Amino acid sequence: MTARPGDSPADRAGRWSALHHGIDPRRGPFLLPWLRLLWWLAGPLRGVPPTAITALGVVLAVDAALLAADHPGWAAVAVVLAGLCDGLDGAVAVVADRATRLGAVADAIADRLADLAFAAVLWRAGAPLGLAAVCGALAVGVDGLRRWRHVPARITVGERPSWTICAALAGGSAAVTSAGWPVPTCAAVWCGLGVVALAQAATGSAQE
Repeated sequence: MTARPGDSPADRAGRWSALHHGIDPRRGPFLLPWLRLLWWLAGPLRGVPPTAITALGVVLAVDAALLAADHPGWAAVAVVLAGLCDGLDGAVAVVADRATRLGAVADAIADRLADLAFAAVLWRAGAPLGLAAVCGALAVGVDGLRRWRHVPARITVGERPSWTICAALAGGSAAVTSAGWPVPTCAAVWCGLGVVALAQAATGSAQE
C-alpha cells in the first residue's frame, strides 16, 4: 500500500523529531522500531486528542504511586500503562499530524509529573524516602539541565523509559517477594543512571 502524502515513515520520523528537539530517531538502536510500533498502535486512535492521552498517562502515574504501598503489582501495571500513554500521545500527534505548541508544553509538564510519581512508587514500594527523593530530583534535573544548556537534542542513559522500567520493576518485585533489597536496588539503579545522565547532559557527551 502506498503511503498517503505526508504520511510516509520518513515524514513521521521528521514530525517526531520536530516534537523532540531535533533528535534523530535513527540514532538510537531501538528507538525507530519502537516508534514504528507506536505509530501502528496510534492508527486507530487518530480521532483521540493527544492531550487526552497525555492526561490519562498522568492519572495512571499518580494511581501507581497511590497503589504502590498496598498493591505494588497493580502499581507496576499502572506504571507500564502510563509509560505507554507517554509514547502514544506523541505517536497520535505524529500520525494524525495534530501536534501543537500547547500540546508539547502539556506533554513536557506531564512527563515531569509522571517522573515524580514514579519516584513515589519507589518510596511507597519500599525504598528509603531520601533515596526516592534523589531519584525524582535526578529525573527532573536531567531534563532541566538539557533545557537550560539549550542542548535537549541528546539521548542520555537516563530517559523516561529508564525511570519507567525502574519503577515497574520496583512494583513488580515488591509484589512477588518480601525481601528488602530489590526495591532499593531499583532506586539505586535509577540514581546511577541519573548521575551518568547529568554528566552526559553537562558535558555534551550523550548520543546526538
